[in-house]
Formats: sequence, structure tokens, C-alpha cells
Amino acid sequence: MLDQGDIRASWWTTLNEPKPPAFILLILVGLFLELVVHYYLQISVVYTHFYYLIIAIAGLWYGRKAVWIALFFGGLHIAVTYSISGAFSADTVLRAVMFCIVAFVIGTIVEQMKCANARILVQNRELQDLNDKLGISHAALETANKKLGLLSGITRHDIRNQLLSLIGFIELSKAKIADPELVHFIEREEQAAEAIRRQIEFTKTYEMIGVVAPQWQNLATTLEALRSGTAGGGIGVSVTVDPIEIFADPMLEKVFQNLVDNSRRHGEHVHHIAFSLVPGSGGSVILVYEDDGIGVPVADKERIFEKGFGKHTGLGLFLSREILAITGLTIRENGSPGRGVRFEILVPAGKYRYL
Repeated sequence: MLDQGDIRASWWTTLNEPKPPAFILLILVGLFLELVVHYYLQISVVYTHFYYLIIAIAGLWYGRKAVWIALFFGGLHIAVTYSISGAFSADTVLRAVMFCIVAFVIGTIVEQMKCANARILVQNRELQDLNDKLGISHAALETANKKLGLLSGITRHDIRNQLLSLIGFIELSKAKIADPELVHFIEREEQAAEAIRRQIEFTKTYEMIGVVAPQWQNLATTLEALRSGTAGGGIGVSVTVDPIEIFADPMLEKVFQNLVDNSRRHGEHVHHIAFSLVPGSGGSVILVYEDDGIGVPVADKERIFEKGFGKHTGLGLFLSREILAITGLTIRENGSPGRGVRFEILVPAGKYRYL
């Protein structure tokens, strides 16, 4: 661990600002204990415990250089003991060794802490620089997105105006021409113009996906608003969900609208739609959408989510999957053909919360 920080030279350099007055006071206290308590008063046991306090303080201030202080007091303790008893005591030598061990351990720990703190400060500065750069990039990206949005909006507006003019001339042509074959060609042109119009509307919707940050949305409130908007269309909507919020793109409501629109257009005899919530695996929940229409053929269960597939625009379910994917939600069709559709929206753990 010692080679992970710039502390190899700390045997000679100072970790903190020098503290000469405090250092001198430590030395004087040690000398007092040794010369007065040990040599003069002949007390040779308890007083040495105070050295550990002095050595610990030195270790906090000077790191491993506290070993030099420990060697000084250890040597002084041995010398005084020898002068008193005339012999080297094993107990005295052991105490001196313990002084050095304590100084080394405390000093090393302190130096490692200071080294780690220095690395953290450097990393914080690097992270701050990175955040500043990200902030600049984010601002530039927002500006670019605004310009692109403005450009695409103007372009869509101009194309839509020209398209309306084209559709108008097509209608006039149909009224002026009596040849059935030419009328057939004009009707094909009209269909192509209508397809272009739908594509333009699709680009407007698709452009909004992911523009606004995902947010927590009350599922029951969203579905109740959808049910209110669907009332009076000959289709009953029931909602049986727990009071939860789902973390999703703000266009989540568009997903439910697309499902209802899909039932109206392709269900043929849909009279009832139901939303329910069931537990899934791994802590997930599944939002289930069902109707009593004709269902989806087995061969088309995955194809219905492809862009352009279907009898109408072929964009609704494709958009729905894209909107859900922003926050990791998935959708699949798992109904029985002839008995109605069953769309299952999987909401993983962490993407929902109970109110």
C-alpha cells in the first residue's frame, strides 16, 4: 500500500506545517518524565505510558518521522535505566522497541490517510473539470437541438403547405376529368399525398421522443384521463391498477392512445377495453391492455411493432415501443387470436414506485 501515495519521502519531509513550539514542548515533557520521574524519583514503570501519548501526537503531526522521536526517547530510557541499575534490562529494550513500533504504525496510517485525501482532492478537481466540460457540451447540444427543431419545424410547415396545395389540385383534377382510367390514377396520387402527410405527422411526433427528460407519472391518473376522453365512442374502458407511479417519457399517454386507436381501427367489433396490473418476475410489474376484438394473428405478433406494418399508417405501435424503450420498458402482444388483443407492458424494478 505504501507505493500508492507520494509518501516515500516522508521520512525527511513534513506532512503538515512545522510546529516548532509544540514539538519543543513534546521534547521537554519527555525529558521531564525521564530525568525527573525516572532518574530523580526512581519511578520506572508507569511514567513510560505517557510516552505513547507523545509519540501518537508526533505521529499525527509528522507521520513516520515520529519514529525518530521514539528512538530518541527509547534510547534515553535505556541510557537512564543503565545509569541507575548498571545493566541493560530486557524490559527496557522491549519498551524502546514498542515506542518505535507505535510511532511507525501511527505515522504510516496518517500518511496513508493524507495520501488518500490528496488523491480524492485531485479526483474531485478532475471531476469538476469534466462536469464543466459536460456543462459546456450540454449547452451546445441544447442549442444545436433547438436549431434542428426550428429547422425541421419550418421544413415541415413548408412541405405541409405545398402538400395541401397538391391535394387541392388533385381534387380539382378529379372534378374536371371524366375518364375512369385517369380518375383511377388521380386517386392513386391522392393516396400517395395522404401517405406523405401521415409521414410528416409521424416525424413531428417522433421528434418529441426523448426531448424532455423522463419523469414519474401517476398511472391511475393518466388512464382515468384516457378513459374520460374515450367515453361516448361506443367502447367501455375499465381501469384496475394499483396506486403507482411509472418512470417514463412524458409521451407515455401517447402509448395508451395508440393502443386504443389500434383497437378501434383493427379490432372490428371492440366493445370493451381493460387496463390491469399484475406482478411480474424479478420485482417487475406488468401493465396489461386487453380488448374483446378479433385479436392479432400469431404470425404478426412481433411484426405489428415494425415501422410501416399494418393497414393504416403502421406507425402507432412502432412509436409506442420507442417511447417505452426510453426508460427500459418493453411491450409485447400475448393475446389469443379471435379473442382479442393482450398487450403486456413490462415495467422493471426501479421504474415504478407505490404511492
